[in-house]
Amino acid sequence: MSINPIKLVGNWVEGYALDKHVVISEYIGEDAFGHKQFKNTYTEIGLLLYKMKYNGHYDTSEEILELAIPFLNEWLQDKHVDIILPVPPTKRRDVQPVYVIAETIAKHYNISYSEEVIIKATVEQAKDMQKGKKSLEGTIKLLKKPKRKCDILLIDDLFSTGSTISECVRILKTNELVDNIYILTITKTG
Repeated sequence: MSINPIKLVGNWVEGYALDKHVVISEYIGEDAFGHKQFKNTYTEIGLLLYKMKYNGHYDTSEEILELAIPFLNEWLQDKHVDIILPVPPTKRRDVQPVYVIAETIAKHYNISYSEEVIIKATVEQAKDMQKGKKSLEGTIKLLKKPKRKCDILLIDDLFSTGSTISECVRILKTNELVDNIYILTITKTG
C-alpha cells in the first residue's frame, strides 16, 4: 500500500495531490443515452475515493488517512496549520466525501476543522464550463473571517483543473489575517 504524491503549483504556498486518480482509462463506447463509457484502472487511493464518492463507502476515509499518514507526517512536520478547511463541493450530496476526509484528517492531527468558512455559491463545475470561459470568480463566498492570524490547510478530494481551489485561495487571501495556505488533494486527474 503506497501513494505517489504529486506537487501542485498555484497561488498557494505549497500543495500536493496524494496520487493520480486513474492509471489507465480505456474508452469502451457509449451507453444508451450517448454518454461516453470508460473502463478505468484506479490507483489504490483513487479506488478508495471512487468508492466513497460514487458508491457511498464513507468508511474508506480511514483507509485514505492510513495511506496518507506517512506523507502527511513528513510534509506537515515543519508547517504550522491552525485550521483545516474543505473545498466547498459543487454537487449536493447527503454526505459530502470531501467533508468526511478533511474532518478525518483534522481529527487525526488534532487540528481545528470547519466547513462553514467558505461555500460554493453556484452548482456549475469548472469541467462543465465552455473552453475559454472557465472563470470561477465570484463562485466562492467567504462566510467567516478569522479573528487572528492563521495558516490554513485546504483539502479537496479530486484535483482536475485547479480552478476551484485557486478561487478558494484567492477569496481566503482577501483577508489580511490569512497567512499561509497549503493545499492537499486526495487524487489528481490527468
